[in-house]
Amino acid sequence: MDLKQIETELKEASDGLLMMSETDAPFEFYHAEDLTADDELDEETVLGLAAMPAEYPMEEVDLEYFLRNMTHARPETGDEGMQLAKRFENLQKKLRELLQDVKVYRVGETQKLVLILGRTPNGEIAGLKTMVVET
Repeated sequence: MDLKQIETELKEASDGLLMMSETDAPFEFYHAEDLTADDELDEETVLGLAAMPAEYPMEEVDLEYFLRNMTHARPETGDEGMQLAKRFENLQKKLRELLQDVKVYRVGETQKLVLILGRTPNGEIAGLKTMVVET
């Protein structure tokens, strides 16, 4: 599967979804164009992708943990909440289908850049990016 097809499928899966936090932010396709299949996806690389210095706060979390509040609807949210949870479950599934070794990187303190990254079948680093605000 080529990068363009991965981009199309991720955009379709995330279309209209918002990352809920103290602000609601859309998901955007992300491709690390300057990296090769030989580059490690580690803290130094992620901070470089985020254009942040080495001492900047960053944490790595599992995809399922990061999306846990969006993939599990509470009964009081009704049908609309259930549908939204299913869309987030689909997004999570699509990320796992299209990319290998998917991880979530949260960069920042209060306003955090979130990079959901993995490797394409060709070894390129791609995924989605969004923002969260946590005070």
